[in-house]
Amino acid sequence: MLLPSKERFTPDNAGAIAGVVRDLAIASATPDIFHIYGTAVENAFSDVNFTGLKPEHSLFRGQNIRFANAYLKHIAATTMPDIVEVHSRCHVAGYLARKNKNLNIVLYLHNDPRTMKGAKTIAERRFLLDHMAAVICISNYIRDCFLDGIGDKHPKAHIVGVARNGTNRWIQKQPKKEPFILLAGRMVPEKGILECAEAIAQVLPNFPEWRLIIAGARRFEQAKRGSYEDKVATVIAPLGSRAEMLGFIPIKDMQKLQARAAIAACPSLWNEPISKVVLESLAAGCALITTRRGGIPEVAEGRALLVDDPNIITFSNAFKTLLDDDNMRQSLQHKAWRDFPFTAQQMAQDADALRLLALLRES
Repeated sequence: MLLPSKERFTPDNAGAIAGVVRDLAIASATPDIFHIYGTAVENAFSDVNFTGLKPEHSLFRGQNIRFANAYLKHIAATTMPDIVEVHSRCHVAGYLARKNKNLNIVLYLHNDPRTMKGAKTIAERRFLLDHMAAVICISNYIRDCFLDGIGDKHPKAHIVGVARNGTNRWIQKQPKKEPFILLAGRMVPEKGILECAEAIAQVLPNFPEWRLIIAGARRFEQAKRGSYEDKVATVIAPLGSRAEMLGFIPIKDMQKLQARAAIAACPSLWNEPISKVVLESLAAGCALITTRRGGIPEVAEGRALLVDDPNIITFSNAFKTLLDDDNMRQSLQHKAWRDFPFTAQQMAQDADALRLLALLRES
């Protein structure tokens, strides 16, 4: 499994893709057969096979291609794998296919390929379709994105499968909830944190027993606040001590908050491939407010309050609804807890099946 070069495969700084890759290996029925490759780091996850690579400097190659070359050099000196699984870097998958025609390459898509180098055009995606052993997508939405302009009638469309993202439920029984809203996610405009924070700031004065906690940063690491975070801080300032911004926090600390939060929000404005925050919030039994964007409805429909047209007004109305209606809020909490099929084990099982089919096709 090849990570994007920017991912840091550590407990403190793992991004969304690194977390999913680790879960795919650990939750598999055969975890020992996986070997994960990423940028060399200190204090990498110790519960999976991981090798850190140090790409050689080059003025003419980007970081991901230099990482790919380091991997090619590595396998030339060791053994050829049964499958090379490239995560979320279409141009790396295409590059490896051109450099070594003996590799069975699986492209694992975590984002809309139409926005990614090496897959923006129909011709580029057709090349990948023709040269991959399989393409695994984290949602039906991402599968549709990959086949946009190609269609299901393409003779190799059947190799494009779905292993919907999942997560481990880290608590054994339905938790007791506390009266606060958890707004978690990366601090970038497309995540809708600012609009959601403004909506909450307008509503919360009418509900004095409730608090707001915002967790997340622009990057998956501790860093100085950026201008976007400053805007969010300004919006919630009138709430005083009833609102706090924690910045980036480790996964375990986030999970503790999710277990306690009565309401969670994932206010994505963009077509989210499938949101890990949504999955985690449902796994923790939160009453969830999220948006009808991208792959989110595939997991949230019937389990959360979905906002069709996300903006400050519609977010405000959604929060008023859940804060006013105890029965509805508790009903969503129970649904989230009792109806949660999106486990890491199911994700890994689906991905394993698609890999096996790829090997059988290539044998």
